[in-house]
Amino acid sequence: MAAAEDFERRWSFVSETSALIYWQLGEISYSAYSYLEYGRTEKLGLRTERSPRPRWSHLHHLSGLEPGVTCYYRMVNIDPATGEKKESPIATILPTRKENAVYLPGNLSGPPYVLDKPDAYYVLTKDITAEGTAFDITAGGITLDLDGHRVVFGNDTAEQVNGVRFSSQVEDKVTLCNGIIVQGRRSRDYSAAVASINRPWPTEIFGITTDVQLKCAYPVYITGGDRIDIHHNYLYSRVTEIENRHYPGNSLLRIYPISNSTGGIHVHDNLLTEGCHWGIVVREEARNVEIDHNDIQHHQQYVNGYAISPCAGADVHHNRITSTGRSLHLTRPGIRVHENYIDTQGHMDLDDLPAGSRPFHHHLIEQHGIKLEGGNVRNCKIYGNVVRITQLPPVDSDGQGDPSDKVDNGVYVRSRATLLSSSQLEDKSMSWEVNRWQNYYVKYAPDLPPAKIDSNHSSVLFANFGITKPAEYSIYMKWEYVPPTPLNISCRNPEAMNEVYGNTFIAITHYGKTRHGDYGDSGQWASAIMFVSMNNGPAADSGKYSVYVHDNSFMTNDLFLNSYSEVNMSVRIENNTFTLVGKPLVTERESRLRNLGAGLEQSIKLGGNKFDSSVADRNRH
Repeated sequence: MAAAEDFERRWSFVSETSALIYWQLGEISYSAYSYLEYGRTEKLGLRTERSPRPRWSHLHHLSGLEPGVTCYYRMVNIDPATGEKKESPIATILPTRKENAVYLPGNLSGPPYVLDKPDAYYVLTKDITAEGTAFDITAGGITLDLDGHRVVFGNDTAEQVNGVRFSSQVEDKVTLCNGIIVQGRRSRDYSAAVASINRPWPTEIFGITTDVQLKCAYPVYITGGDRIDIHHNYLYSRVTEIENRHYPGNSLLRIYPISNSTGGIHVHDNLLTEGCHWGIVVREEARNVEIDHNDIQHHQQYVNGYAISPCAGADVHHNRITSTGRSLHLTRPGIRVHENYIDTQGHMDLDDLPAGSRPFHHHLIEQHGIKLEGGNVRNCKIYGNVVRITQLPPVDSDGQGDPSDKVDNGVYVRSRATLLSSSQLEDKSMSWEVNRWQNYYVKYAPDLPPAKIDSNHSSVLFANFGITKPAEYSIYMKWEYVPPTPLNISCRNPEAMNEVYGNTFIAITHYGKTRHGDYGDSGQWASAIMFVSMNNGPAADSGKYSVYVHDNSFMTNDLFLNSYSEVNMSVRIENNTFTLVGKPLVTERESRLRNLGAGLEQSIKLGGNKFDSSVADRNRH
């Protein structure tokens, strides 16, 4: 039997023939595999599939239930290191018929199925596949309960389409819940599993699992929104191709609040997985915005993507971010960031400079934990967070593995060659962007080394191939990891009055010999604090500052503080503890302070900070 704290924030939703069960581990730094055991008696006898990767948060679907028949279940966590199982007490749920439900498809023509009956509770009774949009909600007060079924949208169309579209212009609340929405074979760029367009009235989305994979597709996309509650979803994206990394980029969840929002946007208890750029993005400004208790494992494959980009005034707390990519991006005033857990790494990513140019090029740019950037990031409070970033050694998978695990193995394509010569590999099933795979690697024979790709056309890779018969091949990247900067400060306003206190920041590199490069080739190093373009002096008036960093714990095996250029702005670094740690190694440095400028370096030394670089303490981490 497990302790109650192993199954926290429990939540469930029960429909007619299906149910959702959710929980989190009690400690935000812990992760586990999980599944449900269930059945018609306390003997259980059935179980769901085990979760594919260890997570802090857990969401499982039960299907095939019978209305009016009690279902018994228990939650099971599995320690990924030891295999130890922890089981919750057995609980029960009772599926029931929904009163006055309208059953779909029924006699309704479609898809698209236009839901236009005000205040109706619609229940889907079977899986459906739509060439274009599957459902369009045009009336108010509607609930669309997918009852655990699978909806495929965009299976064969040249249009921009959605799995479920909220187009109702009535003020009553609209709700979508409990199902799986999958993007099909062909639809236009910027299609979305769930979309709400210019609808500033109450909207709730919960219990939805998404799977999108075509260029620029979104799991959830909301414009002109207000009074939004998005919770207990599994937002998954396999998208790897975007139009432009500058704007609009791509996100797992993107919300554009309506101007002069009355507030009440709540994003909580979601699992967000992979994608290629951003995780949660809430643009501009809205009142009463809260982003909390989300479990984020996004994959930043393009420059400037972050796990969370909050709007002005947002409250961001108790999120767990274990991404391969940057974490929190603060560019607006009045944001609170507290009690989040961040443990990440970052590899090289793709850049289009100038914007929209082709092909994208890989750049190695330092990894950010919490980033304060620009002239408008003011009066922000950052406290009680744990932020750790690690620069790992390079990874060369030799093209082995599945594209679903590209975060680890770098494999993007696995297919079969149609033709192969000494200079070309052709795959007639493909339609690639020209030079998309330039400087990637192709593994085309098990007994030959991979070839580096010189260029490509829509279905042809150009490289130096050994003579062999066409066979299965994979396109992959050899991951190189970038320097960690858990606290990255680029405030352009000398009087911004941002405050950072009571946090733990950890920066670790696996390179004993350090190297500092230019933009796009940042090198091998780590720095607990990093300053970027903090040269917009003069200093602020007395008592004001750009950023006040105090009473934090900083740990690193390399640099305590670093800057690209000397800092001449009002920065207060006071009463912090800086500790040099010894695992996995200690870098070779004459000084742990780099390029700060004499003025800032002197103020740091007089600021009551403690520096512990003793050899005896190197193994404490």
